[in-house]
Amino acid sequence: MPEAAITTDIIVGFPGETSAEFEQSYKLCQKLEFARIHVFPYSPREGTQASQMPEPVENRVKKERNQRMLALARESAQNFSRQFLGRTMPVLWEKQSSDGIWSGLTDNYIRVYTKSNKDLTNKLLPVKLTKISSDGVWGESSL
Repeated sequence: MPEAAITTDIIVGFPGETSAEFEQSYKLCQKLEFARIHVFPYSPREGTQASQMPEPVENRVKKERNQRMLALARESAQNFSRQFLGRTMPVLWEKQSSDGIWSGLTDNYIRVYTKSNKDLTNKLLPVKLTKISSDGVWGESSL
């Protein structure tokens, strides 16, 4: 399934996480080239076993690790999306922003943007993917 979007969730800064363990997670995510990585810094929740664990990771370190993993997540998502540029794919349009830009998803979870004055809500339309953006791709269609 070469076009499937394989995603993962990563919590950075879990109590006791060492630099070596973080690097191992980072390198694994690099190697596996996920289509999307959802990154979260650990935060304790009262009443959970994790909130009682020793060796909390310093906030400064957690923030650094979170930023590094978020940068990798952006790079991975762009690399995944890049392979589809120039192709026409079905997009399910979800919502329009106040400046007239529509946002939708392909069947393999690529966020697509386009400008249109028409109501595209919940319409599944073919769209040519044309340009990488910071959090998805731009598409063109005869909307």
